[in-house]
Parts: sequence; structure tokens; C-alpha cells
Amino acid sequence: MVTLEADPRLIESLGKIVGAANVIPTGEARTQYANDQWWYAIAAAGAGQPISRPDVAVRPTTAQQVAEIVQLANRERIPITPWGGGSGVQGAANADRGGIVLDLRGLNRVRSIDHKSLTCVVEAGKVCKEFEAELNEQGLSFTHYPASTEWATIGGSIAARGSGVLSTKYGKIEEHTLSVEFVTPTGELVQTPSVPRHAAGPEITQLLVGSEGTLGIVTAATVKLHLLPKKRVFGVVSFPTLASGVEAGRRIMVSGLKPPVMRLYDAEAASHSLARAVETPLDSATLVMMFDGEYPDLVELEAARALEVCRECDGKVLSPSIGETWWDRRYVFYYPPYAPELPSIWGTIDVVADFEHIEAVYAETTKAIRAVVPSSFDLSLTTHLSHWYEWGSMIYARVKIPKGPDDLVEAKELHDAIFRAGVEAAMNAGAVMNDHHGVGMRLAPYMSAQYGTGMDTLKRIKRALDPNNILCPGKLGL
Repeated sequence: MVTLEADPRLIESLGKIVGAANVIPTGEARTQYANDQWWYAIAAAGAGQPISRPDVAVRPTTAQQVAEIVQLANRERIPITPWGGGSGVQGAANADRGGIVLDLRGLNRVRSIDHKSLTCVVEAGKVCKEFEAELNEQGLSFTHYPASTEWATIGGSIAARGSGVLSTKYGKIEEHTLSVEFVTPTGELVQTPSVPRHAAGPEITQLLVGSEGTLGIVTAATVKLHLLPKKRVFGVVSFPTLASGVEAGRRIMVSGLKPPVMRLYDAEAASHSLARAVETPLDSATLVMMFDGEYPDLVELEAARALEVCRECDGKVLSPSIGETWWDRRYVFYYPPYAPELPSIWGTIDVVADFEHIEAVYAETTKAIRAVVPSSFDLSLTTHLSHWYEWGSMIYARVKIPKGPDDLVEAKELHDAIFRAGVEAAMNAGAVMNDHHGVGMRLAPYMSAQYGTGMDTLKRIKRALDPNNILCPGKLGL
């Protein structure tokens, strides 16, 4: 793979496609796209050793321009790294092999809204928060509320198979995405069938969801909308043990109740991060729920039934005002003073399992992480189960070390040891290594262990679609 260093011919060729003003030369590109939100990408950039070193960045404004850029990259054998909001935490957006950063935020239009079908065609670079605000003005909602909503884009959410705080009722991004317009790795513009769950052959749309830019570049999507709910009801319950809270959550899910929000914090998370956010003392496992819908009486009944289940599992019902405060402040966890900053080491081990295994996954992951961190580093480990399914849930283990080693290499070794211990323990206990943050660079080393011989199938698909290995080479372990 040839990596070009500010080649004037490349700058000129890209300028002919998108206009000179939309081409960002090497120096500026390496500043603007130095890192996504993966801890190591931030730490390396802060140390003057950025892992993202694009030769150029470009901001197309149409899908056709994206196709022409990919065609150019194929001719010249130049790698391309798509860029959405740069809010990913696994390293997928870093141009670690140089080449072109393709900033898709110029594709930010809402092309059409079908008010009968409640669907919308929206371009990939549309920021989730802006999209939601525009829909709310029309009494509509996308219901995809990622923690990074202020920066995350529609295309980035699709690429990472992202989730949001309302996922337990409304689903992750794959449930929101009906079809996609995308550019293949060789530069063809493709539109998938207009609706999912058809019997017209394999589902190409879902091949793109979660592929993190390795199999194609999503330029627009037809997504599902909902009416803004007329009623929201909150419920907060404390449990004597995490296990009793998990059992309550399991019974709620298998019974057909569907709270959009169901977040079970372990005692450590409840007494620290959650208690601070809602300004209420909490000292045991705590479940925060929210129910919503078009019919207020049904919403209230569903909430009442869920609270009955919680009481049957030894839960103590707390004031719903705690849940209302959580809802109003649900994004504060991702800003200082809640969100960590350098010189801390931080990250989230995000794994998913069925109900048969989820408690063992929690126990083994927690034990493995604690065992690998020397006591001198003052590890903070707070875990919650934040996305639930009819068959299981996920754990979101947030790791923070207030101050790691001063040497970047040593700091990364500690970071990697934590993730290796946590991810391997989780998989050995029966989990899948990620629920909704994607793989990127951080989890790529574990893809073979996760897929086994299936990894060869993924590699064959990648080679067939991307014969010149243009799109995100090396990402996803491909």
C-alpha cells in the first residue's frame, strides 16, 4: 500500500472532484483528524505521537463525489478512512495507515420524510442531535439517543452498529435502518431494497451495518421514525443484590414488557456515578426505568406491572423523581467532571450475553479486571447493564485509573492488559466481546478468538468486495 505525503497531484485530483476548498492538506488534516475518542488515540496525540496520520482529508457533499473519490483511491492504491463525528471509542476512525480521511459531515441533508409510513431518508453525515431536534419540531422522533449524540452521525452509528439509551424498546441502530445507499470499495454507488425482512435474497443492508467502513461507505439511509410519546413514566428500584436486579430485568423482558430505558447499576456504580448524577444517596444495586408511548393509560399500566415484578424480586421502589433527574441529566456522564481526561487511563469493556451466562460474565469480568491492576493505581470500576433483550443483556464495565504511568508505552501496556483480561474473561464466561461500540483497533486482536474459523469467511468477503484493500485496511482484524 503506497502512502502519499502531501502529493500535489492527489490534492489537485481531489480538488477537481469536491472543489479546492473542501480538500484539507496534510498539516491541517493531521491536526483536525488526529484522533477519535479511543483512550490510546487521545493519549498518543497528546504525547505528540498520533496514530492517525492522514496525508489529506476531503469533505464531499454528494454521494457521487464519494464514489469518485473511492475510484481515484483504487487507481492510486491509497487507503481511505471514513470519518463521521469522531466520537467512536475503539479507534476505527484513525487513519493509522495514512492516505485519505473522508469526512462525511458534508452529506448532512434530510432528503425526504414519509409521514404515512413514518420513514425518512437522511444522509450519513447528519449529526444525531441535530436530526432529532428537526424531527421533534414535527412531532416525530428517531429514538436513537447515543451518549455521543452531540457528535455522532447517522452513518457512524450504522457503521459501528451503535445503540442509544432507548434501545430496550426501540432497538439498536440495525432496527432503525431499513435500507442504505452506499459506495462499494471499488467506487460503485448502490441502493439496497427499500424495506428490510424481504425474501429477495440476502440482506445486503445488514452486511453494511457494523462493518465500520471496511465493506463500503454508507452515504444515506432510510430510517424508521416514531411519534413523540404523549406520556413518560419513570420507575427506580433498589435491590439487595445485583443478581436480584438481573432476575427482575429478565422477568420484565421475557414477559413482553418493553421499557425504553432499563439500566441496572451495580452497587459501586450506583453509589458513585449514578448517585452524583441524580444527587441522591444510593448504596445498593439500582434499576432506572422509563416507559413511554402514545396511550397514557397503557404506559402507566406497563410501568405498574414492571414495578410489581421488581417487588417480587425483593426490590424496593424508590421515588420516580430520581428517574426524572436521570433523564434530564443522562448525558452528564460523558462530560467532565464525570468523564475522565488525561493523564487518566480509561475505557469501557462492553460485552453481551444471554441470561444463562450474564451473571457469570459480570463476576468473571469484574474479577479479571481487578486482578490485573496493581493496587497502587487506584482502579475505579463501575458497571451497569444498560441494554436489554428478550434473551439477555450486556454489561458496561467502565474502567478508570486516575493516573497511569508517565511513559506512553508503559501506559498502553497497562491499558491493553486490562482489556485483554476483561475481554478474555468475558468470552470464556460465555459473552460476545462487544454490544454496540464496535471493534476498531482496540478489539481487533480478539476477532479471531470471537469468530474462530468464521473469521476466514469475513476475510474472504473483504477480499472479494475490496480487492485493493482500500477501505480501512487492518480494521476489524481484516
